[in-house]
Amino acid sequence: MQKETIDKIRAFNRFYTGIIGVIDDHILDSPYSLSEVRVMFEIYHNSNITARQIRDILQVDEGYLSRLIAKQERQAIIQKKRSSIDKRITFLTLTKKGEKIFLKLNEKSSKSISVVFSHLNKKEQKELTEHFERIKILLTQKKIK
Repeated sequence: MQKETIDKIRAFNRFYTGIIGVIDDHILDSPYSLSEVRVMFEIYHNSNITARQIRDILQVDEGYLSRLIAKQERQAIIQKKRSSIDKRITFLTLTKKGEKIFLKLNEKSSKSISVVFSHLNKKEQKELTEHFERIKILLTQKKIK
């Protein structure tokens, strides 16, 4: 990849993370990191999810994820449940406290995005989201050899 392309991608990353406010260690004026909130997100949206599945989705180090899960378990945000079918499998679920925290952060995130992009008209919003979709496609397509 050319240096110019790399520089432009990095510049865009700095610009966009500044726009959506993920530079801080904590997200949405909360005591939680982006990684912690992503773990909550995955658990909320995926019933019977395991730590291994979260690791695969988030592409994070197993030790790091293990520490995040242990921290959230100590904070009574998540709980572990053994599978009744296979005792080797442990599912992660949000506690009532965890669900309340996640839903509040999720709502704040939606409001924040709404504010950041509120100056765009409907046509511009559609164009922007189409570009986001195109970026996702370009970044996830398999290399053809």
